[in-house]
Amino acid sequence: MRKRRSSLSGSWSGAYRYPNGGHETVFNAQIEETGGAFIGATQEPNEFLDTTDSILHGEIDGFREGASISFTKFYNHGQKGARHSIRYQGSIDANLTRIEGRWIVSNDWAGTFFMTRDDLGEEEAVEREVEIPIENRK
Repeated sequence: MRKRRSSLSGSWSGAYRYPNGGHETVFNAQIEETGGAFIGATQEPNEFLDTTDSILHGEIDGFREGASISFTKFYNHGQKGARHSIRYQGSIDANLTRIEGRWIVSNDWAGTFFMTRDDLGEEEAVEREVEIPIENRK
């Protein structure tokens, strides 16, 4: 039996794709959701800022209403980099385990993204253990 989740809280991995068949960049996110509003932190390889940092750190701030997801990711790399934001809009599946949608920097610069929950295996292992009757355990 699969537990139905009630929030986005947890660890996520995903990727965003650049427009016109451009390459894919992977990222990790840690999200905390309360009452539909969520915040979080992201990490991804530095593929566009001219800094010595090999990893970019971002912050996300957004909301979920039903299956609709909307958030903004902010990069802040001080004097060496730029502070800019990227809007993300998408939808999440009924089990709250996969998000798909589009990212938008400006009207002419946008692409797609997806995110999947990292902690699925842990939850499923616990569920399998709970489903085994006590008298059958060794």
